[in-house]
Amino acid sequence: MIAVTLLIIVAFTWLYNDTQLDKLSSSKLATIYGREVTFAQTQRIGRKFELSRDLGLMELLRSLAVRQEDAQDNFIWNSLVLKHESAALGIEPTADEVVTAIQAMPVFQTNGAYDSSKYNMIVQAALAPRGFTPDDMEDLIRDDLRLRKIKELLGATVAPSESELRDAFAQASQKIEASVVRLKLDDFLATTQVTDEDLKKSYEERKAALKSEELRRVKYVAFILPTTDKPLEAKERAAALGQLAKKAEEFAIAMTEKGAKFDALAAQYEAKPEETKDFSRDQPPAELGNSQEALTAAFRLTKEQPNSDPINSDRGYYVLQLTEVTAPRTLTFDEAKERLTTDLKRERASEALSLKATEIRNKIEAEIKAGKSFADAAQAAGAKADKYPPFSRMEPHMDAENSGEIMGVASELAVGTLSPVIPTSNGSVIVVVENRQPIDEEKFKTEKARVAANVIEFQKAVLFSEWLKVRRAAAQLQIHYKS
Repeated sequence: MIAVTLLIIVAFTWLYNDTQLDKLSSSKLATIYGREVTFAQTQRIGRKFELSRDLGLMELLRSLAVRQEDAQDNFIWNSLVLKHESAALGIEPTADEVVTAIQAMPVFQTNGAYDSSKYNMIVQAALAPRGFTPDDMEDLIRDDLRLRKIKELLGATVAPSESELRDAFAQASQKIEASVVRLKLDDFLATTQVTDEDLKKSYEERKAALKSEELRRVKYVAFILPTTDKPLEAKERAAALGQLAKKAEEFAIAMTEKGAKFDALAAQYEAKPEETKDFSRDQPPAELGNSQEALTAAFRLTKEQPNSDPINSDRGYYVLQLTEVTAPRTLTFDEAKERLTTDLKRERASEALSLKATEIRNKIEAEIKAGKSFADAAQAAGAKADKYPPFSRMEPHMDAENSGEIMGVASELAVGTLSPVIPTSNGSVIVVVENRQPIDEEKFKTEKARVAANVIEFQKAVLFSEWLKVRRAAAQLQIHYKS
């Protein structure tokens, strides 16, 4: 289809087809459309979730992962739903469509033109370490095309009205003029004091929550490239990483079998079982290359499910087994004193700031009702009002302090309306919208087609989301146990 190194295709097609992986585990993870789904199948689709990010298939990710919580699980099951329902609708991308889609993807382009060297680089860097072939990537791109075709089908009758287009343009482009009063937490912290008596009282009240960090220790086997004076070249490295990926996955799947012993199984795979020192959530274990991925995986393990999936690293893969959990213990007063001082000062300063901010806001509101401008009302309340640069969602002003909070609340306020006290990372703000500039009619005419396309895409996304909910329910997904 697209010229790729023959050696890589042949090697990975044999090593990493679904049939070979399915034979590694007979465990049935779930049932969908009345068909059994194995652990190995879900693991393979799960790795495509990460590959989607690398390839920039963000619409596919947003549409199938749905939300941040359980994103990978949603991606797995919704991918199966998408394939099944596309087949039922007779939607199947052609080989030519896949080629065209690949050549149009920014990740494979240089200066706006398809670059085969970038394609080969992705094959070596993103596919091989995950045990994938170009065919796997093309199947993922087919999913992206299936998604787009279904959205087109669902949105065939979508036609936004003139008022909808004008509202959408105004929301994005209408300039807002706002003013703001800022109160800074540091000003209140500077005048807040706590005594030893305060700290001792607070310690007794909070003792149950003043805990040391949980510590963990894991056994691990490392399926990683050896350190050498002469690193492997790209093709050889890709092939070696592919073999390590296969070995690590086989090991991880074998550990799910009843009675599997970590050390004994490691010996069968010619791997050396080793053990880390105790580590906490904010201290990645040096033995695992200070890997944040390994740290996250280690703290997901439980006594009931102590074994990890393969964990990717720059040089290969780790598989972990939880061996010890040191539960948090109650800190002594001396151990907790510094933390208590910081927390108690911040709490008191925050409370004082909140009371003062509410007092100032109430005074500003009263002065505005009496006929004063926002700036004069703020001055009468003992505060200072600052003009915020005119902005729109299309032309934000991010350089100003507390810009996110100010623009966020101002976008929702009517002209002349005073905001509530809005907490920020360093204090609080009170905002008023003083004017919304008229939209640029000429610009609206020029931009109308683009706005319409955006509105239609949004409506398609909403329709697809609802369609997916209905079709997933019809799939009668039953998960027997977590992967």
